[in-house]
Parts: sequence; C-alpha cells; structure tokens
Amino acid sequence: MSLADAWEHNAENWIAWARTPDHDIFWHGTWPALLEVLPDAAELTLDLGCGEGRAGRLMLAAGRTVVGIERSATLARAAGTGSPSLPVAQADAARLPLADGRFGLVVASMSLLHIDDAGSAIGEAARVLRPGGVLCFAIVHPFDSAYDSTAARGDPSAVARPYLTPARYEDRFERDGLSMTFASMHRPLSAYTAALFAAGFVISDLREHGEGALPWLLVVRAEKRR
Repeated sequence: MSLADAWEHNAENWIAWARTPDHDIFWHGTWPALLEVLPDAAELTLDLGCGEGRAGRLMLAAGRTVVGIERSATLARAAGTGSPSLPVAQADAARLPLADGRFGLVVASMSLLHIDDAGSAIGEAARVLRPGGVLCFAIVHPFDSAYDSTAARGDPSAVARPYLTPARYEDRFERDGLSMTFASMHRPLSAYTAALFAAGFVISDLREHGEGALPWLLVVRAEKRR
C-alpha cells in the first residue's frame, strides 16, 4: 500500500484528530515553529499536501490567498468544505496541475514525509514558484524518525532503522477516544537537501526543535534562485 493509499484509508480518523482543538503538537509546536520562517509578504500561497486543511485555514485567517493540493479524495473534500473552506485540487504533489511560476510561497506542513515521491514534490514546488519564491516546510526530524521509540528512555543512540537508508514506518496513537495511524517515510536530511539543491533552491533558514535528547521537528525555509 502506498503512503497515499494509507492516508486515504485513515482519512476519516485524521479529520477527527486534526479538527480536535489542541489535540496534538501541531497547535503549540509545529505551527508556531513554521510561522517563524514564513515570509511576511501575502503572495499567492500553495498549501502542499494540505490534508483536511487546518494549516490552510490558519493562513487564510491571516490574510493570505491560499490554494491547497491534496492527493486523498476524502481529505481534499474535507478541506474544500471546512470553515472557512480552502480552494483545493485533488492531485499528486509530485505532478501538480498548476502553471509555472504562479506562486510566491509554497508551504508543506508535515506533509513531505507522507508523500511517496518527496523529491519530485520538491521539484514541482520549484516549478510553480516564481524566481525568488519561497518554500517553507516542517517535517518530523530525521533523527526522530530513525529513533527506536521502544528503546530505553533517554538513549539517543538507539535507532529502529539505519539513518541513511530511507524506510517506511507507521506510528499508531490513541488519545482521548481518538485513534490515528500515521504512515510516513524516514529519509535522512541529505535526501531533502539534495532534492532542494537539484531544484534550484538555496536554504536560507533551518531550525531544529525539541526538549529531549534528540530534536523531533525540523523546519526549513528555501528560496528559489533560478
């Protein structure tokens, strides 16, 4: 089963999970960290892998003009019928049905690690950005996705998979009567930087977040230079 199929399979669970206020770390961790690197200019923005639309709705509320792209049919419908509704197209992030140079900003909030072909998605982000446009993304830190969560607590050397080897994994969580299975791909940091450089991006900001022995969140801002 592809990552895309797994997210469609779990779409209803994700809608309930994501739309429960303060239910996960997005609200006080991921989104504030991503906001720190977003440019101020309110240019046309692409929410890449928008899911049910929560990041897009927050950007709309901040005055940005936002278009969403989502592979899952169920999640795309949810984004398009939310409050406020997000203009959204159901499409593969690796093959965007969008014109070259249309956007000033692409935001990928915790989506690249759930996309089967993240390298092509980064290349497509570059294609639809104008020269000087910005890609901002947040992902689970590769140190965290390689970490063995079943190991003795506090041992940062314990890994569940070789760090440099891309590998699919799943995490299942249950909290306050809700459950969600996250299908993701561990990739080393070099996989993301190689894709960025190949697409003509220059990294202008990179931030790591986490209070434990290892960071759990990586936030990157990259600018299109060609």
